[in-house]
Amino acid sequence: MKRDFTFFCRIWIGIACVSGLVIGYSMSPPTLDSPTGDLVINANDTLTITCRGQRTLDWAWPERSLSRQEVAVERHEVAERQERSQVAELPGQRALWVKDCQGEPGRPYCKTLQLTGACGNDTGHYRCFYRDIKAIIDGTTAASVYVFVRDVEHPFVRWTELSTIFVTRSASHIEVPCLVSVPDLNVTLYLMEQPQVPLVDKDLSWSNKQGWSVPSQAVQSRPYLLGFMCYATLLNREFWSGLYLLHHAGSMLYDLKLFPEKSVELMAGETLTLNCTAWVEHNTGVNFLWLYQGREIKINRTVSIQPDRTPLQHSTEASNVLTIHPADTSNTGSYTCRASSVEKSLQLSTQVIVHEKPFISLYYKDGPVVEATAGQKTFQLSVKVSAYPAPETQWFKDGKLINKRPEFNRMKYQHHALEIKEVCQQDAGNYTIVLKNSAALLEERLSLTLVVNVPPQIYEKETSAPTNPYRRGSRQTLTCTAFGIPTPTVITWHWRPWGPCGPNRTRRSLSPRAEMGRQRRDPIPECQNWQEMDSENAVNTIESIETWTELVDERNKTVSKVEIQNASESTMYKCSAYNKVGKDERLIYFYVTTIPEGFGIDVQPVEEPLEQDLVKLKCSADNYTYESLQWYRLDPRALQDEAGKPLFLDCRSLHLYAVRLEGQLSFEPGSNSWVLELSIPNIQLHQEGNYVCEVQNRRTGEKQCHRKYIPVRALEPPPLQI
Repeated sequence: MKRDFTFFCRIWIGIACVSGLVIGYSMSPPTLDSPTGDLVINANDTLTITCRGQRTLDWAWPERSLSRQEVAVERHEVAERQERSQVAELPGQRALWVKDCQGEPGRPYCKTLQLTGACGNDTGHYRCFYRDIKAIIDGTTAASVYVFVRDVEHPFVRWTELSTIFVTRSASHIEVPCLVSVPDLNVTLYLMEQPQVPLVDKDLSWSNKQGWSVPSQAVQSRPYLLGFMCYATLLNREFWSGLYLLHHAGSMLYDLKLFPEKSVELMAGETLTLNCTAWVEHNTGVNFLWLYQGREIKINRTVSIQPDRTPLQHSTEASNVLTIHPADTSNTGSYTCRASSVEKSLQLSTQVIVHEKPFISLYYKDGPVVEATAGQKTFQLSVKVSAYPAPETQWFKDGKLINKRPEFNRMKYQHHALEIKEVCQQDAGNYTIVLKNSAALLEERLSLTLVVNVPPQIYEKETSAPTNPYRRGSRQTLTCTAFGIPTPTVITWHWRPWGPCGPNRTRRSLSPRAEMGRQRRDPIPECQNWQEMDSENAVNTIESIETWTELVDERNKTVSKVEIQNASESTMYKCSAYNKVGKDERLIYFYVTTIPEGFGIDVQPVEEPLEQDLVKLKCSADNYTYESLQWYRLDPRALQDEAGKPLFLDCRSLHLYAVRLEGQLSFEPGSNSWVLELSIPNIQLHQEGNYVCEVQNRRTGEKQCHRKYIPVRALEPPPLQI
């Protein structure tokens, strides 16, 4: 009863009954034509109960010895059944029939249960239920009546002479199910011990439908108690029930596993084997039940069930193996193993597919053309495969088998999918998967085209310095050449006033994909205030902006050029290239200066001074680009080796072969430049030579030098006057 109640509670969660209707099924429960309450008939009488309902009906009865096969045949032979229903059964012949009958409005389905030659063992619940609904609940999807078959020769319902009652530590009561066929029978409960005595306890309770309920504490003090028997007298005769042995058992059902754990596939003719293993407390009984598509599996010539128990250190391993040999396609479906102890029940299910013959089916998953992006960490080429047994798998790229050669070291395939790591442009191509079953002479192949999209990459960003000085008033051309797959269709130009972008406004790239596959030269400032550039909206006069696509280095590239007619003001320019997988940007610091190349040397008053003249050497360096101005005079011996060959002089080691000279440093706001002036008063012939101005690039820290040779003309004596 405890198990029945648990089952009822679980079903009640999903099904509720409101105003006689089953929620989720929209129907009323079946109805019986028997009177309300228990039904009592005499032995050898005929029991007839009619059930009507809104769906297909079926019956269940207490006596399992009545052959279900006989009843099933009776159900399916509709024509014969209708004829037999007209024939009176022979008196005393025990048989059970389930017959169709006439429905009525609102309850079109009807089933009549007829039991002839009833005996005491037919006492119990007779239940009519909706056959196509798994949840069998009285008052919801079923209706039942308890029938007493009054048998004075057999007042105790006895299906077996010996039964076992499992008792657990947590049980508060022990149920002794000595059922009776005579409802008002006076029954006494006896303890099976020496001597045999009746049990007397104030908490002992009797039910003519369930038997005795004995408090566990009433027998805990009797360590040698074997079990119980029920005793009664009827018509001056004594009767004893069967013996109910007590078995003190564990109750814990720890875990349940169904092997194989994954769904099972096999060929027709092979053996299906499912192993259901439960781990239970020592001395715990386990009942295994196998279900196919929700119905109990019966043993027959092709189906066998083998139980086994293995004691372990901390538990007992109980297993139950279901074997079907040979399996055929009709065995395809859902299999459930249910393991039950006294207090707990667990179940697991698996799917079984029995194939008629070997096969391979191969389909596109995402179509014949798939796309990846260069720089992706991983990418999978996958297809839909349905095959049994598992075929051999091969992948080819452009006709070459993908194996362990170095060119394929980033590729591997598993479960029919090809995985590519660190995707690059060279991975694009035609791929073919070939599935083979050599034993069955089966082969299927499918080809896919992999397109590897590449985010735009601006060539000049990698090859040109972002900052260059431009001579004021000069004509300049700015170029951005972008490559990508697909080819960038748009390159846009923007400008903003010269100036800092603000604190902490830098980024390494526009997006993770834009950074893939190459290294950036500098952080990219996140500048604001960008304006679209055209011939009418620009600080420096724009003559034209042209964009086109051309083949460069055997690649289609998009080229965009801006012609600046007159470089008049320092400005920041930005070109941006786009395609569907990303964009790239190049910043150009367009610095306008009056100093060619950013710094230079000027000699005053003349390039070739006269001996004893005042000579001034001015080194002018653009403040934006350069710093740390310094004058040197080269040692003439450093200009050539011992053989008289000229030497290559490195600016970084200038101090090793030059003399440092001090000059006067000043700043010229108009040209935004520093001027280091070296003054040589009264220049002499020995001061002729190479003078070097050294500066340091602010951005790179690199030293740069300009050299100027100063020739000194000797004074000539005045001509003699005669």
